[in-house]
Amino acid sequence: MKAPVATKIPHSIIQHGQTRIDEYHWLRDEHWQKIVAGDLDFKNPEVLAYLNAESNYKDAQMNDSKVIQEQLYQEILSRIKENYQSWPAKKGDFFYYYREEKGKNYPILCRRHGSMDRPEMIYMDVNKEADGKDLFMFGPSITNRANTYHAYGYNLTGSMERSIRVRNLATGQDSEWTFHNSTGSILWMDDEHLLVVERDEQARGKHVYKMNIHQGPEKKTLVFSKPDDFDGMFLSLAETTDHEYVMVYLNSGSSQVVYVSSRTTIDFRLFAHGTDDVVFSLDHYLEGDSDDFYILTNLNGANNFQLYKTSVNQWGQKHWHLIQAESNTLSLTDIHFYNHYLIIEQKNNDKALDELVVQDMVSGNRQRVSMPDQAYELDFSGDWDHNATTVRLDYSSPVMPSTVLELDLKTVESTAVYTRETPNFDPEKYEVRREYATARDGERIPVTIIHTKGLVKDGSHHALVYGYGSYGYGMTSGFSSKLFSLVDRGFVYATAHIRGGDEKGYQWYLNGKMRHKMNTFNDFIDATEYLVSQGYTGNGQIAINGGSAGGLLMGAVTNLRPELFACVVADVPFVDVINTISDASLPLTPPEWEEWGNPVTSADDFDYIMQYSPYDNVQARDYPPMLFNSGISDEQVTYWEPAKMVARLRDLKTDNNLLLLNMNMHAGHAGASKRYEWIDEVAFNYAFILKCFGMASYLTG
Repeated sequence: MKAPVATKIPHSIIQHGQTRIDEYHWLRDEHWQKIVAGDLDFKNPEVLAYLNAESNYKDAQMNDSKVIQEQLYQEILSRIKENYQSWPAKKGDFFYYYREEKGKNYPILCRRHGSMDRPEMIYMDVNKEADGKDLFMFGPSITNRANTYHAYGYNLTGSMERSIRVRNLATGQDSEWTFHNSTGSILWMDDEHLLVVERDEQARGKHVYKMNIHQGPEKKTLVFSKPDDFDGMFLSLAETTDHEYVMVYLNSGSSQVVYVSSRTTIDFRLFAHGTDDVVFSLDHYLEGDSDDFYILTNLNGANNFQLYKTSVNQWGQKHWHLIQAESNTLSLTDIHFYNHYLIIEQKNNDKALDELVVQDMVSGNRQRVSMPDQAYELDFSGDWDHNATTVRLDYSSPVMPSTVLELDLKTVESTAVYTRETPNFDPEKYEVRREYATARDGERIPVTIIHTKGLVKDGSHHALVYGYGSYGYGMTSGFSSKLFSLVDRGFVYATAHIRGGDEKGYQWYLNGKMRHKMNTFNDFIDATEYLVSQGYTGNGQIAINGGSAGGLLMGAVTNLRPELFACVVADVPFVDVINTISDASLPLTPPEWEEWGNPVTSADDFDYIMQYSPYDNVQARDYPPMLFNSGISDEQVTYWEPAKMVARLRDLKTDNNLLLLNMNMHAGHAGASKRYEWIDEVAFNYAFILKCFGMASYLTG
């Protein structure tokens, strides 16, 4: 079957005296907003015809991999305990948990009163809510303090919009009303009033409403509106650990604004305004004569962050008192108060690992919580009760499945109380290493490497290298059972912790954004070449993968060094960068100017982005086999970005290597919502990788 050939319709774009011809601009259908909302009513039927042609071509080209796809599916499934029950969380007199049942796609939310020996009460079976729907994105999901009502959100298209409802936990009945067009940011104000953020036309959040759950949206009360000066910022809600104060956070790429209100007064007042990459997080501590806000911030260039405090009656920055000065090697990331203990989350910048420190506010004693592995993922879950002296941590490593730790704040000792069972998995078969590649400018790039024990580093092994490197989102080294279908076939799996993430602190992020963005792509290339130099893999043996901004990474590094990679999988890839970041009508664009630069107003930003924008740097040369995965309802990276990229690659590339567009017509940015569908997606990607390498054993494993 011949590959589809997209029609060329020249579209002229003039910016800063330069003219670009975008021959595939027409793939952006005029009805795109309806399409994102789930109504696949294309104004131009040729767009849908092209997408269907690509889908048919993808199916035909991957038809010979059906056997291995099924084998991979069964392998991944075999490492999942299908009948699963989570470790319970105690909230007041109730124990909350969820169950997953074999053959069902969604969780079943449950609770028990008094103890786990009491009868189970199912308060929401998400399978029933999703029945008959192609996609059901569930969440957020929060219960009020009295444990009487449960607020939840859902989406049926894959977009970022959420519809909000409330369920009576005594009767199991939902409210007659639905709050549509929410961002999904919600908070209980008290047991019968909910705060809900409503989206604006650009989906960023504009208004905060207080709503009586018995009266519904018709009688909602406006309690906060985003000022026009901050129109390009995203709006979200948060609260202090003791639930006494509510915060409105406004965020864009390099600015943050914080408003604070007492929960009882609902009067949001400006607390802090940060520009030039200055951000804040705060918590409240009330004990004896102390009634203070504690503020974590990188104000005044302290990009490893410092800790301040100020009285709740004196918010002005001139009243802030420095409590903990900036460290050279540790980056503070978050704070929480439980009982009379301060818990500080921090990053060890040298090791690129998360750590916890517990400080007794009475004695002043501090202790660091120790972790057993050289690479791991650590998440602080805390406790429902801010007076608790035992809190929950969620821990895993590349070879340790998800584990619940209970941390005793008095002794600062953690105890594993639960480890998720992973069938058909033996951690003793594998080795995990944290190594450091030297970047071309001398920086040390952490690389987490997983392979079977006894691997001989002779350069003969296939490798899959994963990366992201944007928005300050660090890639942690947690457990993922799916990877072992490749590792067991002799692959080395590596995660490159490149600049643009925050693995080595906030400065690591700043050094991979705006006019430093090329560091992200160079780091990935340098980390991959390190794996080759150390014998973990060899030229022609390397597959790479990344999603969203990580899909931009895939496109950029492939344009820069196509000969280095033998296979590329780009998920929901942000590849049409210069066009997207130049279009203020798109939901995410104005806030993104502070992440990437503003090519509309700045010729220098335009020139810099044009260096790496994947779509604009496709050339007439050989490219490795490439797979672009996308979702038609993706509001964050719109469907036409990968569609245009594939069309241009087909036209210009000089090889016969496989190039596929896999467009899911019932999904958005997050992909499939059903429990078993994600396994299909992974099996497809892995089958593509094996097919790329022409492995004689790929049909048999």
